[in-house]
Amino acid sequence: MNIYFKYFSLMLIASIFISGCGSDSGPGASAELKDADLMMITRIDNSTGFLVAVDTRNDTLIKNSSGVEVAPETGLFTHNGFIYTTGSLAGDKIIKYSFNGIKFTKEAELITGENTLPSSLIFVDNEKAYLTLVTGGELLELNLSNLTITNRIDLSAYALGTDDTSPEPSSGVIRGDKLFLALAQVDSVQTFQCQAGASLLIIDIASNTIEKHLQDNRTCSSGDMTPNKGLYLDSNGDVYIRNTAGYGFHPGKISGYLRILNGEEDFDPTYFFSIPALNIPDVPGNEAAYSYRDSYAENGIAYSNLFIPGLSSNPVDYANDKNYLAYILDLRNQTATALQVGATAGWSADTVAFNGTGGGAYFGRVTAAGVGLYYYDLALGTTLTDSPNINVEGGPVWVVNYNR
Repeated sequence: MNIYFKYFSLMLIASIFISGCGSDSGPGASAELKDADLMMITRIDNSTGFLVAVDTRNDTLIKNSSGVEVAPETGLFTHNGFIYTTGSLAGDKIIKYSFNGIKFTKEAELITGENTLPSSLIFVDNEKAYLTLVTGGELLELNLSNLTITNRIDLSAYALGTDDTSPEPSSGVIRGDKLFLALAQVDSVQTFQCQAGASLLIIDIASNTIEKHLQDNRTCSSGDMTPNKGLYLDSNGDVYIRNTAGYGFHPGKISGYLRILNGEEDFDPTYFFSIPALNIPDVPGNEAAYSYRDSYAENGIAYSNLFIPGLSSNPVDYANDKNYLAYILDLRNQTATALQVGATAGWSADTVAFNGTGGGAYFGRVTAAGVGLYYYDLALGTTLTDSPNINVEGGPVWVVNYNR
């Protein structure tokens, strides 16, 4: 099962509606100007985390005193120099922050409504974005300047479960003048039982008209209900769709990637990249159940984590099992290459491609060697050190690129 949702929905039930505690960085904020190139959400305990800035060129330790307190399951996005947090399991607030190199300042706030689970932001341009309401069954069109709702798109008609009112809109990507929006189609965000096969809507951006509903029975649970992309547009103009298939929890469901070719508006019938079909050497059982928290780089390459069932305890310890391993996925050629990065627990398994495929990636990790960000250098074919390149107080939950 998805470690993120299972861990936070069952073990943090008392705190899932806690939100940010202040509009600015705390009084302990450093006076030294920071040229940040990453933003991160950390976890201190079940209910406490921080939004912090990272300068990968100079930082060796990230202290939470310079950040903004948030719930650790809060989603994180950046666009056009601003930072956005989405409530996800933490509540119903979307908050826009600026960062001046010293402190964060709250610029705007939006409340989406109780039990709506606002998760992923899909940026159209500097003024407009879409926001998925996973359990609310809607797609919101937002004005980014002041975080106001400019349109609501009701998706309830596309829910395929019995008596279901939400198709669980998850992830999206823009290609040309169309939004490709994945629908998870599960029974709940606790059990993840697929209610249908892969499911995706094609929406005209100018009119917000739903033009087509694609379905495919080769896999299910399309996109990512956690605050992450899950859909990728490559340089060929092809769209890749990650499908978690109930996160390996339900027998007979196969996770993997579908593709929509450039110029087409249907799933490619000749393409399915099955994760369970991969032979994973040097791990118990030689298999993976699904990919998790990908970060797309370029040219069909994504940095990812594969969930290895054979590394789990019995029963599974959702907080402490180190059962996620780092891989490079070649989506075009359907291959997985293991990286020499330590195994981690799922709640701290985020990944961010850095400087394209010519650079490498930062992997959030809680490992036996240390807690923090590990940099994998593609040219060297290894991490730079066995311990974290950047240590993190508590542990990293989400990490994203940032450009002022």
